[in-house]
Amino acid sequence: MGTKSFFLVGLSLLAVGVQCGAEEANVRVIDNFEKQGNTFGGRSSTYMQQPSGVVARRNKDVFFGDSGKSLELRYKKAAEGGPYGKGGWCGYYSVIKQGPRKYFDASAYTYLTFQVKGAKGGESFKIGVADESWDQREDSMKSEKVGVYLEAGKVTTEWQKAKIPLEDFWVDTKKLASIAVCFEAECFAEGGGKGTVYIDDLQFE
Repeated sequence: MGTKSFFLVGLSLLAVGVQCGAEEANVRVIDNFEKQGNTFGGRSSTYMQQPSGVVARRNKDVFFGDSGKSLELRYKKAAEGGPYGKGGWCGYYSVIKQGPRKYFDASAYTYLTFQVKGAKGGESFKIGVADESWDQREDSMKSEKVGVYLEAGKVTTEWQKAKIPLEDFWVDTKKLASIAVCFEAECFAEGGGKGTVYIDDLQFE
């Protein structure tokens, strides 16, 4: 191989390296669930209204990849009772704003992604995203049911990557406040259900 060929090959490899580096750089991890809180330094916790409830823990025995932990959510969404007779509500949230008015600018990203699997399969939830406006109302804009964003069309007992376009949330991506996992009545045929889901590698891409 001549000098010119070596030069061209070298340029090609350099271009590939630059492209891969750019793709890796355009990922912002929100939480890999290795420790309490998230990478923004924000709080993460559950929310609930009886008779619904949810328990969250970091599970060191179930995780995506070679090592680590995942977020385990054991939920029971009631169909009746509580406020308005609709069974209350439950879910999990993670705050990504830093301070009362310092919102996160996610406009450089296209998707919200995460890995998910269920203890039995068929579990369901929605993802909520709050911008400044929704944050002031202590609520969020919800996605479709998670199965819409999965290759299998539903949660299974194997890890799958959910990839939700940020534009689906109809929020101001320059001023994001929090991300939530929401066990909504619409996720269940009878308006309520229970199960266990595992989530890992929550991030913007």
